[in-house]
Amino acid sequence: MITTRIGISPLLIKGVLFSLLIACFGASTGQKVAEDNERVATQADLVNINDADAVTIAKVLNGIRISRATTIFSFREEFGDFTSLEDVQMVTGVGEITLRNNEAKISFE
Repeated sequence: MITTRIGISPLLIKGVLFSLLIACFGASTGQKVAEDNERVATQADLVNINDADAVTIAKVLNGIRISRATTIFSFREEFGDFTSLEDVQMVTGVGEITLRNNEAKISFE
């Protein structure tokens, strides 16, 4: 008859201790990381249409691809800063629905 000795392995002990450390100290660190990520996401979801380059405009605004963002940028360069959503709507290819879907993401300052 073969018998084996079952004991607690050092690896299992390390794993349990690591889990306890994460549970105790990781919660506050995890919360801070989540708050930082939320702050970055909020900033990334807003574009100053008068300062942003075409790539940034296309990245932030829904339904605006790089070609349309380039048109917005060129329009601004030629005619000056936008002061309202109606001004942005004067750009060829930018319609009311697109602006309505993005109005919370566009700033003018």
